[in-house]
Amino acid sequence: MKLAKHFDFTKMQKLDPAEWNIEVGDKWANNEKQHYVSDSDNLYLSEEGLTIKATLKDGIYKSARINTKDKVYFQYGKIDIVAKVPKGKGTWPALWMMSNDRRYGRWPRSGEIDIMEHAGNELDELYLCLHTEAYNHTRNDEYFTKIKRPGISDDFQTFSLIWRENEIIYLLNDEQVAHYRKGEEGKDVSAKGWPFDHPFHLIINMAIGGSLGGEIDDTCFPQKFIVKDIKIYQ
Repeated sequence: MKLAKHFDFTKMQKLDPAEWNIEVGDKWANNEKQHYVSDSDNLYLSEEGLTIKATLKDGIYKSARINTKDKVYFQYGKIDIVAKVPKGKGTWPALWMMSNDRRYGRWPRSGEIDIMEHAGNELDELYLCLHTEAYNHTRNDEYFTKIKRPGISDDFQTFSLIWRENEIIYLLNDEQVAHYRKGEEGKDVSAKGWPFDHPFHLIINMAIGGSLGGEIDDTCFPQKFIVKDIKIYQ
């Protein structure tokens, strides 16, 4: 595979609007509490990289969410993301991917690939999941792996995903930590069970509270989720 796209956020002055969308709004799924904003205090670039900073002021949680929908998307290959997750209780940072064209319909029919989810209430744990029409968290039946790595929030880590036609492999710092196969354990091999056959785009966000973020410690803010580098190989 060859390097197809490289985002070195440590060398950027601003996000390129030809590649990134900034999402804003105060109504989100999963009982999350944050307002996503485009404020420079909550989303900025520095020598550390791309920083999403969650803040609390006057009872309002602010954070940021960006995506590459209709701008940068790909099908199959490998993605490496160097990032540092926060420690604050109630934070819910995520690196994930969604169908770029909703090939099979709205969520979850066109699929979701969660490269990494982390919850500040469970500092040493990571969630590595896929969601499809037949297998998703609302049915309590999904492609689900939770791994424990003490000190995961202490420093930058490399979260990687290898996406092939019939399998998706997860790596943490080049160590394989999860592996899903089309049709494994008798699962549906149609688009209802494996819709990962078309281009997906990237999403980076930090939610607050909600079904995975859990109880929020208001004294922990501000909290930072930092993404240093993204490489896409095909």
